[in-house]
Amino acid sequence: MTYKGDPIAEKLDQLAEATRIPALQRKFQSRDPMRFRALPSILLILAVAGMALQIGRGGLSGFWIVWAGWMGSFMCQPFGPMGRLGARKLDEREAAIVREGHFTGMMWALGVAILGSLTITFCTVWTMAGMAGLWAPKTPMDWMTITLFLLAVEMNVAVLAASAAMPEPLEDDEE
Repeated sequence: MTYKGDPIAEKLDQLAEATRIPALQRKFQSRDPMRFRALPSILLILAVAGMALQIGRGGLSGFWIVWAGWMGSFMCQPFGPMGRLGARKLDEREAAIVREGHFTGMMWALGVAILGSLTITFCTVWTMAGMAGLWAPKTPMDWMTITLFLLAVEMNVAVLAASAAMPEPLEDDEE
């Protein structure tokens, strides 16, 4: 909202618009889902880094990083194409996008779980045979980290797939 005639208010409005925060507020108020690309990718990288840290060092450090990636995924999901802002019903196109996103996310999580289970099995067998001392989950914190990692993979891949399936937004006329 610009204030015509007041130079200080006009300059403050221009400064606020330069930060893009008012545009983000208008987007949140419109109740249209946001297309996420960078944030789920960053959160997925954070979860992978936390899982690598858990494997490398153990303890709580990897767990907290994976937990932060999962929590960020959980918190941004309602604002993207998977969420239902304002508890509105989804139309058929939106419901199909949500289903496609969840299906893609679940398939990626399943693939990671299967490959991870095989890797853990082979690492345990090689360690028992004395061929190598490889990592396998032993503590409840290891298993909780794996669980949160799989949830973060599902959520972030689902949001990325649904964002990719969303139609391009219509151009708004600038006034």
